[in-house]
Amino acid sequence: MLDAAVVGAGHNGLVAAAYLARAGLSVEVFERRDVVGGACVTEELWPGVRASPGAYTLSLLRREIMAELDLASHGLDVHVHEPYLFAPLPDGRRVVTWSDRARTHEQLAREWSRADAGAYAAWADRWEAAAARARPLMLQPPDRERWLAAIGPEILDGSIAAELAAIPSEPVRVPFAIQGLIGTLAAPDDPGTAFVAFYHDLGEAAGPPGAWGYARGGMGAVTAALRAAAEQAGAAVRTETPVERILVADGVAHGIVLADGREVRARAVLSNADPLRTCALAGLPAPEGWRQEGPTVKVMLLLDGLPDFPAWPGPEPWAGTIDVGFTLDDLTVAAADARAGRPAARPWIEASCQTASDPTLVPDGRHVLSMFCQCFPADVDADAAADAAIARFAEVCPQLPDRIVDRLALGPRELEARFGITGGHIFHGEMLPGQLLEDRPGARRFGGVESLYLAGSGAHPGGAVTGAPGYLAAQAAITDLQGTL
Repeated sequence: MLDAAVVGAGHNGLVAAAYLARAGLSVEVFERRDVVGGACVTEELWPGVRASPGAYTLSLLRREIMAELDLASHGLDVHVHEPYLFAPLPDGRRVVTWSDRARTHEQLAREWSRADAGAYAAWADRWEAAAARARPLMLQPPDRERWLAAIGPEILDGSIAAELAAIPSEPVRVPFAIQGLIGTLAAPDDPGTAFVAFYHDLGEAAGPPGAWGYARGGMGAVTAALRAAAEQAGAAVRTETPVERILVADGVAHGIVLADGREVRARAVLSNADPLRTCALAGLPAPEGWRQEGPTVKVMLLLDGLPDFPAWPGPEPWAGTIDVGFTLDDLTVAAADARAGRPAARPWIEASCQTASDPTLVPDGRHVLSMFCQCFPADVDADAAADAAIARFAEVCPQLPDRIVDRLALGPRELEARFGITGGHIFHGEMLPGQLLEDRPGARRFGGVESLYLAGSGAHPGGAVTGAPGYLAAQAAITDLQGTL
């Protein structure tokens, strides 16, 4: 009998396995695909062209996990991407921000106004002070009072529009507002969107606090390093081994049943799957009111070269994150469209082109543009959504359509099929009021079942490539298992 069986080899499952094995426990990870990583992968999308069709940049992976598992020795190499954000406008203006707040202040003062720069600096300084207090909470069990004390109710429960209201120029607010809507079916005035944006500022994996970067070799380099760390510690990782169900008897998890009918007995089961899939595997009712329909279409474009932005010609803007969403009203209407069951007529986009910084991924002259597009209903025609997104991007980069060689469009249903995430929601559920902190399923006794732990992004503290849910589930399981020896 194993000490622990881990369902799914996404990044959180691999983090959990590594810590379990380091504690001297016997652990095996069971993954349905032929590659590890879940949505944190690098795949050959076209002959000789590798890219990350799921997660696309790195910041939130906890520094403690990187150090304790010595991921650098397993090949993980992360570099800050600059600019931090580039938001081109159809009239040729632009908003450019950098990981260095002083540099951003200077840029905004020069290209917008001293009032914009000063308001940005006051907001950014306040948020960074709150983030410094909040970062340690990412690897602690959920406690709303601790988070309130660290960041206050305005950030925890308020809207991103309210947080940015002091910045005079609306176009300057928009790229920061988009950070509060990433992966979330919400508008800038909606409660909870301030925390979604703030959560994205809690990173430390790329170096400077809050900076975002690229892992050399794509996001699969993260999970390759995590797999190597887990296996070095003694964990076994089984690919092409789908789990059919979790064995539950008398309110206790006893192991898993594989798709081929084999039973694997274990003293504990940790599920890297989303909450709805974990419930289905364990024969449990779905968490009441849990919202997990993704609003995103991911569009991967193979390009034969980098076109120019009229707002910033040349290759430099392609090295960072590119935001396309011109007004707060555009963002609000896009969310309203999707809530009404319609594809957004004017989708907003966050894009990145890692190949501009990491040419090891593609043959000479080729590039891959990753476009994260919102807002769409779950049953959207992904190719039609891709057409709309490309047309929207072309408003600020007219040469783009002529550079496209091929494309891959993944709507919520395609994301579900490819990565096994119910509803295709990148965070395994909305990170809005009612689904945060204590409201997210806890790591221990998932669904009231003893020895069953939720280790994926649906658990506290939430989505993105953090490793925190896997870490917290492993710590809970280690405490319980070692206490029964």
